[in-house]
Amino acid sequence: MFQTIHFLYNFSTNSLDPHVDSSYVPLRAGITETLIRLDEENLSIEPWLAESWDGEDGQNWTIKLREDVKFQNGKQMDAESVKKSLERALKENVAIQNALKIDTISADGFTLTIKTTEPFPEFISELVNPNVAIIDVSEEDFVNKPVGTGPFKLASFTPGSKLELERFDDYWDGTSKLDSVTFAFNEDANARTLALKSGQTDIVYRPEVESLDSLKEDSKMKVESTATFRVHQLTMNMQREEMKDINVRKALDALIDRQKIVDEILLGHAETARGPFLPSLAFAPTYDKRETGSDEAVKHLEKAGYTLKDGKMQKDGKQLIMSMKMLLTRLCYIHQQSLLTTKIKWKTGLRLRANTT
Repeated sequence: MFQTIHFLYNFSTNSLDPHVDSSYVPLRAGITETLIRLDEENLSIEPWLAESWDGEDGQNWTIKLREDVKFQNGKQMDAESVKKSLERALKENVAIQNALKIDTISADGFTLTIKTTEPFPEFISELVNPNVAIIDVSEEDFVNKPVGTGPFKLASFTPGSKLELERFDDYWDGTSKLDSVTFAFNEDANARTLALKSGQTDIVYRPEVESLDSLKEDSKMKVESTATFRVHQLTMNMQREEMKDINVRKALDALIDRQKIVDEILLGHAETARGPFLPSLAFAPTYDKRETGSDEAVKHLEKAGYTLKDGKMQKDGKQLIMSMKMLLTRLCYIHQQSLLTTKIKWKTGLRLRANTT
């Protein structure tokens, strides 16, 4: 019996170039793989296309590759093909250059020798990045048809719409039980939920939060929810003169009602953040308790030299006005922006211009 599934994802992409695609669709869709991967249960790194590695001094690394891996065009993956793939990633992606800090790469059979520009013990862990996925660079249509080593090869790609995938029968880690997969995109959470309920798709990533209870009540549906590393954060532009004052930044921080966001916008499917990492993680630092609220924000602004006059927070006769951008495609972000904007306007006299992209 022919086995196929339809998967609906929340981010669309117009390019499948794994070395620059920021949505990581080629890896998520099973087209590409990296040398190293993250064991999500133990939060440790483990071999994937690499078999082992050594780098005692943190600068000179030897990576032994698996010898049973083929690209989806039938060519064998060896050290030379991996070297060329890594070199292309470094050339095409400045962020990867900065992350890997590679000085030289040499290849011999199934062994890579890499030297970093400085002692860098974290080097191996950086190789989990999807933008260093290994592809056959002799196949030059990187945008529309990358050739990787994963369990599925690309049959067709409609930019911004979907990928059609076929099982790769010579996959090194065991042939998939699925014959094909349709990996489609829809950035509207409500539309994704409706597609699932109507049977148009089999699996939906990030359905509308408000729909989760009704999905759980449907005996034909299975809802899986798990803690992730994703953090909703407000990034402050330190190039702006006002934001260079730590008291202004502290005022904005004090205005964020994290618990209200968790309870009313994310409907309990999150936990309040004290920093960028879950407090349950072993490496998460501890933070001193910070006072929050509008009154606390006003105190910080007063320390920065601002006064509340005629309902406006101002300094030298000029009102403090800020601009905040949010992704239009994420409704929960828009709601968070609205909550913060209202609180700022009515409680502090600070004006916030809301923009969406």
